[in-house]
Amino acid sequence: MAQANPSAPEIAPVAGRVHVCFDDAEIASSVKAMRLERKGAEPIIFVPLDDVHPGILEASDTTRQDDGPGVAHFYTIKTLTADGADEAWYYPYADGDYAPIRDMLTFGGDRVELRVSEV
Repeated sequence: MAQANPSAPEIAPVAGRVHVCFDDAEIASSVKAMRLERKGAEPIIFVPLDDVHPGILEASDTTRQDDGPGVAHFYTIKTLTADGADEAWYYPYADGDYAPIRDMLTFGGDRVELRVSEV
């Protein structure tokens, strides 16, 4: 019997609605979010691009190679009150164990807050 890979990521749907706020304003809301968990790392929440408010993301030239999901491509968050350079990113070529998060966005930075509410 094959053994599960202990270093494989766990990717599962988030129960409830995920709210992503930037600079105290909601920029995304999703009931289709996914949670990525890897040994030794904080969980990461991803949301579909369609669930991000339109017009707030500006493509960046920044990329980063990450072990596992591959090359991350970045966006700058632009709202009426603030800009967040490279504070949103996605993995357009994620495959294998990471395929469920392909083309989904995650967010980071001091002004980003994620919370989950019941649906």
